[in-house]
Amino acid sequence: MPRLPVLKRDQLDPEAQAVWDRWVATRGAVQGPSAFLMHYPELAERVGEVGAHLRYGGVLAAADRELAILTAGREVEAAYEWAAHEPLGREAGVSNDAIEVLRHQKATDALKPREALIIDLVRELYRDHTITSDVYILAERTFGRKGVIELVVLAGYYGLIGYVLNAFEAELPEGSTSAFTR
Repeated sequence: MPRLPVLKRDQLDPEAQAVWDRWVATRGAVQGPSAFLMHYPELAERVGEVGAHLRYGGVLAAADRELAILTAGREVEAAYEWAAHEPLGREAGVSNDAIEVLRHQKATDALKPREALIIDLVRELYRDHTITSDVYILAERTFGRKGVIELVVLAGYYGLIGYVLNAFEAELPEGSTSAFTR
């Protein structure tokens, strides 16, 4: 059971309802992390703006973005985030091999170079709190400067979202089972 109750729109004051409506306009619903963030609407608005830009206005291809999101979600063991983004990743073109490498925390050696690079970059940030020079140079050559910045921000943003989901004990979306154990 989640630590915070899921709010309904009519429980909010008019200003918070406007934040709710903007979430719905970009994402279709208030659920998962946004359901918890709505307890602090001013923060939800700002977090939502960054998330909307990353998801809908960024420079990275959808498959690259979703792979970075899945990597961040796996690194923070956010089962809800994984359940929400695995189907999106598959739809965007993330390979089954990359998904299984992440799910089982395996090495990236056998993956396509682009997928391996994204996973390695995000893992280095989480595990070493930096990016090695070799990975940085290759990432900038592959994705450009804006793409590298976006990958780093994606890693941080979806770590934040994963922590929100974990801290407030989000229940998995209906019909989902956890892809890994914490």
